[in-house]
Amino acid sequence: MSTRDNKIKLFQAHNEASIAAIARTVNAAFSSDPLIQWLRPNAQPWARQNLNIQKWQHRRVQSIMANGLVFQSYDVSQIARENPQKGEARQSSQSSDSSFGKSAEVSLYEEQAKAAGLEDAGAVVFLFPPPGEIGWSFSRTLLKCKIWLLEIFNPIEDKDCKMERVDLMMSSHTKSLDSLQTEYRQGLWYLEVVAVHPCLQSRGIGKNVMKWTLDYTRNQPLYLECTQEGNIRFYESFGFRVVEEMVLTDETSHNESATVKLWGMIRTGEDSAQ
Repeated sequence: MSTRDNKIKLFQAHNEASIAAIARTVNAAFSSDPLIQWLRPNAQPWARQNLNIQKWQHRRVQSIMANGLVFQSYDVSQIARENPQKGEARQSSQSSDSSFGKSAEVSLYEEQAKAAGLEDAGAVVFLFPPPGEIGWSFSRTLLKCKIWLLEIFNPIEDKDCKMERVDLMMSSHTKSLDSLQTEYRQGLWYLEVVAVHPCLQSRGIGKNVMKWTLDYTRNQPLYLECTQEGNIRFYESFGFRVVEEMVLTDETSHNESATVKLWGMIRTGEDSAQ
């Protein structure tokens, strides 16, 4: 079997350690994302995490778990072993050389992870099913209550975000999603995040995570917002098409970073991956 055809196993986040591993991967994967940089002008990148950002992202993942679905793969080291880059050999479990077959990026990551005593998730998916798709559960209700209380007694903010830009983004997102949900009454899924840890790039992992996502959603209509023009062709290869180009402009700012573009893309039930 080709390494590019390896299947990635994802499973739902289930405890605080999982949430922390997911939050770190999302921070690292989206640190240089144009939308995140637009929302956080002149701020340190997410990858340079301070304690407040770690806590804020942790809370955000909890909130998504309460209202949608959060999935993760195994940790970075395991995914790297199972999905070597072209030219890398699979690391034998019998090998005494712990650096055998590893890229420089993975080796550096593992040094840092060992020093911190923390492992990040290799890949992450945030999904929001159509209304009514998720049934009631005691654990989800309990989590919603927990977050509600935390937001009252221990609120956490990303203080580097410009809230007027956040409001503009959310208004545009809600308008687009509401319009599509009206059109696709049979049920529309929303794919908020597909994240692959930066040190695992060029291993075909993003492709396999997308295949997993399409299988999980049973090829039902699926909507996402692409934040980098260079990624449009990647999504098009799975049958997505651009249905809207959104231009967000901060009218209170007069510099070059005042505007950012998003591309709303949809894959209908009739579309098929190439």
